[in-house]
Amino acid sequence: MTELVLTDGGIETALTDRLAQDLPEFAAFVLLDTVPGREALREYYRPYVELARERGLGLVLDTPTWRANPDWGSRLGYDAAALERVNADAVALVRGLLDGAAPAVGSAAAPEMLVNGCVGPRSDEYDAAERMTPEQAERYHEPQVRALAEAGADRVTSVTTLDAAEGIGVVRAARRARIPAAVSFAVGADGSLADGASLADAIAEVDAATDGAAIGFLVNCAHPSEVAQGLARCHGAPELSRLVGFRLNAATHGDAGPGDDPERFAALETELRAYAPNAAALGGCCGTDAPHVAALADRAAPTADRV
Repeated sequence: MTELVLTDGGIETALTDRLAQDLPEFAAFVLLDTVPGREALREYYRPYVELARERGLGLVLDTPTWRANPDWGSRLGYDAAALERVNADAVALVRGLLDGAAPAVGSAAAPEMLVNGCVGPRSDEYDAAERMTPEQAERYHEPQVRALAEAGADRVTSVTTLDAAEGIGVVRAARRARIPAAVSFAVGADGSLADGASLADAIAEVDAATDGAAIGFLVNCAHPSEVAQGLARCHGAPELSRLVGFRLNAATHGDAGPGDDPERFAALETELRAYAPNAAALGGCCGTDAPHVAALADRAAPTADRV
């Protein structure tokens, strides 16, 4: 198995549940505009930084910019200049936390810690008549990708991506901005993308349209049991070797409860690596927080296995 790299969890749900923050339109980036908001963001990220430091594991932290694109920004009163500013501010905040993370006592060196520029979808809802072409998606996401790149993000990821076309657009925009890019697909209760494509087919479509430019693919914002259905249907497909991580939900689609406890969640998510042996990055999405990621570390990289 590929060596484990941790990510953070479900930032929006953790900010509302653990840190009692009000997120209009479920947008975490608005917190960058106030001193208390920025401190709440730091409080969200700190447990992940400390966990990775203590365990000697790599860490990839998303910027709080899932909603920091034109359509969502306009709903919240942010024009293009304001969005460019908050995307840059988000990179600076996360970079500051990572730069301040010293290696644990006795560690030979600090693990690699990366700032991932989070590029969210234009819409949460899938309407085939309203979906963008890859060319439209590239134009739409280019300003955010460029802002994240110029601010010094290590990479960007198209997150909760509903179809291959939007992923293609983000990867192409990242290539123009000269920053590495990944695509993280969301799947439904049946393990398929919103347009009915399998994970293997979506990966193949993005790779074919971008000459394999993405550094890899992930799955997020679905329960492990739902992802398992999708992976089982394309088990053995060569495209699954391009899956580099999972960031999943604690609850299944339609479940209003808290979902799985950290230990069960970790067991289910780590089992998915049997389908995708190159899946190194493990973390959470909706309903998960630092305890879920700590449980992933316990299961996928137990202390006894590390020197």
